[in-house]
Amino acid sequence: MNSSTNPPQYKKFDFGTVYDTGGRVTATTPKEKKFYTPEEVEAIRQQAHTQGELSAMARAQMAQAQAVQALAEAAGVGLEALNGVLAQHKEECVQLALVCAQKIAAQALELFPEAPVKAALEALGEEISGAPRLVITASSPDANLQKAVREAAALTGFSGAIVFRDQPGGHRGAFEIQWPEGRAAYDPDKVFEALRGALKEVLLAEAYHKQKVG
Repeated sequence: MNSSTNPPQYKKFDFGTVYDTGGRVTATTPKEKKFYTPEEVEAIRQQAHTQGELSAMARAQMAQAQAVQALAEAAGVGLEALNGVLAQHKEECVQLALVCAQKIAAQALELFPEAPVKAALEALGEEISGAPRLVITASSPDANLQKAVREAAALTGFSGAIVFRDQPGGHRGAFEIQWPEGRAAYDPDKVFEALRGALKEVLLAEAYHKQKVG
C-alpha cells in the first residue's frame, strides 16, 4: 500500500437545527426547496423576465451612450474641419475685397486725382489756417491739382503762399503737405498695405480665440 495516499475525507454530520440548553434554536441549515406551487413558478418566471428586460435595457442604454459619444467625436472632427474651411474662405474673401477696393480706388484716383489732397486740406483746416506757407509735393502737380488745392486751402481760411513741388515716380493721388508746424502725407499703396496687415491681425486673433475657447 502506498503511504503517500491521502486518507479519505468524510463530511461532518449536520444536524440541521441546533438548540441551546434552554431549548432555543441557535442555528438552522436551510433546506433546498424541491417543489414549487404554480404561483411560485409564475413569480419566478416574472422575476426572471423582469431581470432580463432590465439587463437588455442596460445594454441598450450603454450602446446608445457609446453611439452618442461616437457621434459627438465625429461632430467635433467635422466642426474643426469646417472651422478651417470657414477661416480660409474668410481670408480669401478679405483678400478679394482688398483687391477690388484697391482697383476701385486706383480708378477713382485716375478720374479725380485731386480729391485726396482736397479732403486732407479740409481736415487740416485749423492746423493750416494760420500758417504762412504750404508746400505741396505730388506727382506732376498740374493746373487742375493746383487750382483744387488753392480753393480747398482758401475754404479753411488759409491766406499764405502755396508752393508746389514735383515728385517723380510718385503714385497717382499721393501727396505730401508741409507747413511750419507739421506735415501730412498720403500714399494709397501704403494705406492698403497697412489695411491688409490690420485685417490679417484680426483674422489671426479670431483664430487664436476660437482655438483657446475650443
